[in-house]
Amino acid sequence: MSTATTKIELLHEASRMLLARGLNGFSLQELATSLNIKKASLYHHYPSKNALAIELYRFYQESFCSWVKKYEHLTPEKQVINYAHKLTDWIVKKQRICPVGALSLEWQLVDQNLKVEITKLHELHRDWLTQLFKKIPTKIPRKDAVSSVMALIQGSIQIARMDDDPDLVVKNLKTYLKSIKL
Repeated sequence: MSTATTKIELLHEASRMLLARGLNGFSLQELATSLNIKKASLYHHYPSKNALAIELYRFYQESFCSWVKKYEHLTPEKQVINYAHKLTDWIVKKQRICPVGALSLEWQLVDQNLKVEITKLHELHRDWLTQLFKKIPTKIPRKDAVSSVMALIQGSIQIARMDDDPDLVVKNLKTYLKSIKL
Protein backbone atom coordinates (compact mmCIF):
# COMPACT_ATOMS: atom_id res chain seq x y z
CA MET A 1 0.00 0.00 0.00
CA SER A 2 1.41 3.44 -0.93
CA THR A 3 2.08 6.12 1.66
CA ALA A 4 -0.64 8.38 0.19
CA THR A 5 -3.18 5.55 0.23
CA THR A 6 -2.32 4.65 3.82
CA LYS A 7 -2.69 8.27 4.88
CA ILE A 8 -6.14 8.55 3.26
CA GLU A 9 -7.24 5.25 4.81
CA LEU A 10 -6.02 6.48 8.20
CA LEU A 11 -8.06 9.67 7.83
CA HIS A 12 -11.20 7.81 6.79
CA GLU A 13 -10.95 5.28 9.61
CA ALA A 14 -10.07 7.96 12.18
CA SER A 15 -13.06 9.96 10.97
CA ARG A 16 -15.34 6.97 11.34
CA MET A 17 -14.08 6.44 14.89
CA LEU A 18 -14.21 10.13 15.85
CA LEU A 19 -17.75 10.55 14.57
CA ALA A 20 -18.91 7.39 16.32
CA ARG A 21 -17.18 7.85 19.68
CA GLY A 22 -15.45 11.21 19.91
CA LEU A 23 -11.71 11.84 19.89
CA ASN A 24 -11.14 10.28 23.30
CA GLY A 25 -13.30 7.27 22.39
CA PHE A 26 -10.55 5.44 20.50
CA SER A 27 -6.83 4.87 20.81
CA LEU A 28 -4.13 5.03 18.18
CA GLN A 29 -3.51 1.34 18.77
CA GLU A 30 -7.17 0.62 18.02
CA LEU A 31 -6.90 2.71 14.85
CA ALA A 32 -3.76 0.88 13.73
CA THR A 33 -5.32 -2.51 14.49
CA SER A 34 -8.49 -1.68 12.55
CA LEU A 35 -6.36 -0.97 9.46
CA ASN A 36 -4.11 -3.97 10.05
CA ILE A 37 -0.99 -1.83 10.32
CA LYS A 38 1.60 -1.46 13.04
CA LYS A 39 1.27 1.44 15.43
CA ALA A 40 4.76 2.53 14.32
CA SER A 41 3.41 2.92 10.77
CA LEU A 42 0.68 5.18 12.09
CA TYR A 43 3.29 7.31 13.86
CA HIS A 44 5.19 7.55 10.57
CA HIS A 45 2.23 9.51 9.18
CA TYR A 46 1.07 11.29 12.34
CA PRO A 47 3.43 11.80 15.29
CA SER A 48 0.51 12.12 17.73
CA LYS A 49 -3.24 11.75 18.03
CA ASN A 50 -3.51 15.52 18.08
CA ALA A 51 -1.59 15.79 14.78
CA LEU A 52 -3.99 13.24 13.30
CA ALA A 53 -7.00 15.20 14.59
CA ILE A 54 -5.67 18.46 13.13
CA GLU A 55 -5.25 16.79 9.73
CA LEU A 56 -8.72 15.27 10.05
CA TYR A 57 -10.34 18.68 10.59
CA ARG A 58 -8.43 20.06 7.61
CA PHE A 59 -9.80 17.10 5.63
CA TYR A 60 -13.33 18.06 6.78
CA GLN A 61 -12.71 21.65 5.66
CA GLU A 62 -11.63 20.52 2.20
CA SER A 63 -14.57 18.12 1.95
CA PHE A 64 -17.03 20.87 2.86
CA CYS A 65 -15.54 23.25 0.28
CA SER A 66 -15.79 20.55 -2.38
CA TRP A 67 -19.40 19.88 -1.40
CA VAL A 68 -20.24 23.61 -1.62
CA LYS A 69 -18.81 23.82 -5.15
CA LYS A 70 -20.77 20.75 -6.22
CA TYR A 71 -24.10 22.37 -5.29
CA GLU A 72 -23.48 26.06 -5.96
CA HIS A 73 -25.70 25.87 -9.06
CA LEU A 74 -28.78 25.43 -6.84
CA THR A 75 -30.81 28.34 -5.51
CA PRO A 76 -29.64 29.56 -2.08
CA GLU A 77 -32.68 28.10 -0.33
CA LYS A 78 -32.21 24.72 -2.04
CA GLN A 79 -28.53 24.76 -1.03
CA VAL A 80 -29.52 25.23 2.61
CA ILE A 81 -32.09 22.42 2.40
CA ASN A 82 -29.57 20.19 0.61
CA TYR A 83 -27.09 20.96 3.40
CA ALA A 84 -29.61 19.75 5.98
CA HIS A 85 -30.23 16.60 3.92
CA LYS A 86 -26.48 15.95 3.72
CA LEU A 87 -25.98 16.42 7.45
CA THR A 88 -28.96 14.16 8.13
CA ASP A 89 -27.55 11.43 5.90
CA TRP A 90 -24.04 11.83 7.22
CA ILE A 91 -24.79 12.24 10.94
CA VAL A 92 -28.31 11.12 11.88
CA LYS A 93 -28.84 8.12 9.62
CA LYS A 94 -25.36 6.77 10.35
CA GLN A 95 -25.62 7.50 14.11
CA ARG A 96 -22.61 9.80 14.08
CA ILE A 97 -21.57 12.88 15.97
CA CYS A 98 -21.18 16.27 14.30
CA PRO A 99 -17.44 16.89 13.78
CA VAL A 100 -17.68 20.36 15.33
CA GLY A 101 -19.88 19.18 18.18
CA ALA A 102 -17.73 16.09 18.78
CA LEU A 103 -15.29 18.04 20.93
CA SER A 104 -17.58 20.75 22.28
CA LEU A 105 -18.02 19.01 25.65
CA GLU A 106 -14.24 18.91 26.07
CA TRP A 107 -13.56 22.31 24.50
CA GLN A 108 -11.48 23.59 27.42
CA LEU A 109 -9.25 20.50 27.15
CA VAL A 110 -8.70 20.64 23.38
CA ASP A 111 -5.22 21.58 22.17
CA GLN A 112 -5.07 25.17 20.87
CA ASN A 113 -3.90 24.14 17.38
CA LEU A 114 -6.79 21.71 17.09
CA LYS A 115 -9.22 24.40 18.29
CA VAL A 116 -8.03 26.58 15.41
CA GLU A 117 -8.92 23.90 12.83
CA ILE A 118 -12.29 23.12 14.42
CA THR A 119 -13.09 26.83 14.50
CA LYS A 120 -12.10 27.15 10.82
CA LEU A 121 -14.56 24.37 9.96
CA HIS A 122 -17.32 26.11 11.92
CA GLU A 123 -16.50 29.45 10.26
CA LEU A 124 -16.58 27.87 6.78
CA HIS A 125 -20.13 26.72 7.44
CA ARG A 126 -21.18 30.05 8.96
CA ASP A 127 -19.59 32.14 6.19
CA TRP A 128 -21.19 29.96 3.51
CA LEU A 129 -24.61 30.36 5.11
CA THR A 130 -24.03 34.11 5.46
CA GLN A 131 -23.35 34.37 1.71
CA LEU A 132 -26.50 32.38 0.95
CA PHE A 133 -28.63 34.56 3.23
CA LYS A 134 -27.47 37.65 1.34
CA LYS A 135 -29.66 36.25 -1.46
CA ILE A 136 -32.60 35.12 0.70
CA PRO A 137 -34.70 38.08 1.84
CA THR A 138 -35.71 37.63 5.49
CA LYS A 139 -37.77 39.40 8.15
CA ILE A 140 -34.86 39.20 10.58
CA PRO A 141 -31.23 40.34 10.38
CA ARG A 142 -28.97 38.06 8.31
CA LYS A 143 -26.68 37.31 11.25
CA ASP A 144 -29.66 36.14 13.32
CA ALA A 145 -30.96 33.99 10.46
CA VAL A 146 -27.56 32.30 10.06
CA SER A 147 -27.12 31.68 13.80
CA SER A 148 -30.67 30.38 14.08
CA VAL A 149 -30.28 28.01 11.13
CA MET A 150 -27.05 26.61 12.57
CA ALA A 151 -28.62 26.16 16.01
CA LEU A 152 -31.81 24.71 14.56
CA ILE A 153 -29.89 22.15 12.51
CA GLN A 154 -27.69 21.13 15.45
CA GLY A 155 -30.64 20.84 17.82
CA SER A 156 -32.76 19.03 15.26
CA ILE A 157 -29.93 16.56 14.62
CA GLN A 158 -29.85 15.69 18.32
CA ILE A 159 -33.62 15.25 18.56
CA ALA A 160 -33.79 13.36 15.25
CA ARG A 161 -31.15 10.92 16.48
CA MET A 162 -32.90 10.38 19.81
CA ASP A 163 -36.34 10.04 18.21
CA ASP A 164 -35.01 8.02 15.25
CA ASP A 165 -36.67 10.55 12.91
CA PRO A 166 -34.13 11.76 10.31
CA ASP A 167 -36.84 13.68 8.44
CA LEU A 168 -37.16 16.04 11.41
CA VAL A 169 -34.07 18.07 10.52
CA VAL A 170 -35.26 19.10 7.05
CA LYS A 171 -38.86 19.51 8.22
CA ASN A 172 -37.82 21.90 11.00
CA LEU A 173 -35.52 23.82 8.65
CA LYS A 174 -38.20 24.24 5.98
CA THR A 175 -40.70 25.46 8.60
CA TYR A 176 -38.17 27.95 9.96
CA LEU A 177 -37.18 29.26 6.53
CA LYS A 178 -40.82 29.74 5.63
CA SER A 179 -41.41 31.69 8.84
CA ILE A 180 -38.56 34.16 8.31
CA LYS A 181 -38.78 34.73 4.55
CA LEU A 182 -40.22 37.99 3.30
